[in-house]
Amino acid sequence: MHSLLQRREQLRRIAASLHRGNTCDLHQLDALIGDLEVVRSFNDEELKDLILIVKHHRPDLALLLLTHVRSSKDRLSLGNCLAAIWSRTDINAAWHGITASSLPESERHALCSAMV
Repeated sequence: MHSLLQRREQLRRIAASLHRGNTCDLHQLDALIGDLEVVRSFNDEELKDLILIVKHHRPDLALLLLTHVRSSKDRLSLGNCLAAIWSRTDINAAWHGITASSLPESERHALCSAMV
């Protein structure tokens, strides 16, 4: 298994590649974002940057990243943006994903309201 620093760098490179429109490494996001050690190693600013890139390609993974943002104000702001984009592409998946997330209940309700 690669070290934490190598896995972090791999996630950063994939995000940079996605930002440039290259989706060939999209399939690797599941494992890297599912790696709690990697995700928890990012600060809120780094998580926000990742969310803003990932949300266009895999909103479900952006939601998972959102649950690790420490600031509730930032979570709500990013969450509203994510909910608006996701609900345009697949409102049922957005609704299910948000209601099943580990976000605080008040934030889940606010995000569901943002989709309407």
